[in-house]
Amino acid sequence: MDERDAVPAPEHVLNLLGAAGRLQPAADRFANGFNDPSDFEDFFYEPEKTGAYLASLTRN
Repeated sequence: MDERDAVPAPEHVLNLLGAAGRLQPAADRFANGFNDPSDFEDFFYEPEKTGAYLASLTRN
């Protein structure tokens, strides 16, 4: 198996990872999810929850 066999990441995951490169709170939460995987349920698995989470970070 190599990178050609990998399944592309869903768009909402790519959006989250892109935001993590620009927004420290997104980076911290993503990284901390590996210590507390239950938190992923609230912002990572479902596109709607990811979108709502990212929107909450960019509201002024």
